[in-house]
Amino acid sequence: MDQEMTQQSESLQQTGKWRRRAGLLVLSELGLVVVSVAIFFVFLTALTRFYFPIGSTLSSDMNLVAGTSLQDGGDVTLGVRTDAALIERLLAGEIMGIQRRVQRRAANSLAWSTAKVGDTLVENDAVQTFARSTAVLKVNEQSRITIGQNSLIVFDRGEADPFVADHGSALVMIDGELSGSLTSDDGSPLQLGVTLPNSEVTLTRYANDDVEFLITVNDDQTTTVNLHGGSAFIVGRDGRRTPIKANQSATLDSSGALLALTTLPPAPRSKGPTNRKTVTYRNVPEPVDFRWNPVADADRYHIVVARDANFSDRVVDDDVIGNTFRHGAMGPGTYYWYVRSRVGWSQSKMSAVRRLDVFQDIVPPRLVLQSAPAVVAAGKWQLHGRTDSGATVFIDDAPISHVNGRIDHAITLKPGANIIVVRAMDAAGNLNYESISVNAK
Repeated sequence: MDQEMTQQSESLQQTGKWRRRAGLLVLSELGLVVVSVAIFFVFLTALTRFYFPIGSTLSSDMNLVAGTSLQDGGDVTLGVRTDAALIERLLAGEIMGIQRRVQRRAANSLAWSTAKVGDTLVENDAVQTFARSTAVLKVNEQSRITIGQNSLIVFDRGEADPFVADHGSALVMIDGELSGSLTSDDGSPLQLGVTLPNSEVTLTRYANDDVEFLITVNDDQTTTVNLHGGSAFIVGRDGRRTPIKANQSATLDSSGALLALTTLPPAPRSKGPTNRKTVTYRNVPEPVDFRWNPVADADRYHIVVARDANFSDRVVDDDVIGNTFRHGAMGPGTYYWYVRSRVGWSQSKMSAVRRLDVFQDIVPPRLVLQSAPAVVAAGKWQLHGRTDSGATVFIDDAPISHVNGRIDHAITLKPGANIIVVRAMDAAGNLNYESISVNAK
């Protein structure tokens, strides 16, 4: 009997051990599944954030929190904050100008198509520029943003602000240059936040205090904020908040440390060509010399020549040494140009924008000579005719004068037949010939 009880007790103990082992095995397998799911979720979140970056939110809160966590890498995030009345206008954008190759992608689409002037960009749309390409966006009736070359902009909804009914919006820009102005008709305060690879800058427009800015991610991985109007503050990776006033420039190194906060150099004064100057040529365009006054301490200048007043279709976009630039082949058309002075990475305001009109002229000037009577007296005789007011008139290679195109010139006639050859030449070099025969006795 005791032996049977002992065997039953051992059997129960063995059964308990197997049950505990089975329970531990189930818990281990369950833990492995939970860990695997967690790892997959983290990987999926990281992958989603890499391919679909999320920018700053759009809200009516006029105070941005300093020390916001910054992205790594070369991404530049642009967010706009304003009051509720202006959120809807700034949420969308319209393409006003395009230079060279610019593409757009519609929301929730994988296919890219050629961008066109007039395209409207809404939530989740994207714009991409390539080498030597630019795009000008209108974000409200007055505010403009110029996207530099090799950039990617995504109109992306951010997280909604819990205190504002409207949802948020952000733009994502990869590398390059961002410039523009921030203004409105009714003088409402506006705020635009830009998250750079090494810092975050917030541009603020108060009443009658328009913001003009130029932000660059430089070749050496530093970033520079040039503030030409309005006010701003910049926050580096260390969380330090540095205010920037109008006419100041801030440059930060790749770690987010402030390298320099300096006063911008003065803008150059354009000297030539004068505004609305007209240049004409006949066959081959003549060189055009752009000139401006030198600026003290400037180490170089940046000149932009474009075929449109928004400077999207750029013909020239280069740094130059010295205060002159020659373009040797400007075809017919209307051009606009300006120049900035540069000290290091800092860039001044634009000089006054000037217009230049270039025409190809292959039409000779008008030339009409009054016929002579059948026979005239030898000696002094008046030649009469008409030409264009700007033409130069020649008789036998000698220039003669005219008044607003009216020719009235005395000629000495010899007895017999006198052949008179008259030439008229315009500023482009186009020639017109006329000849008359005068019989004198």
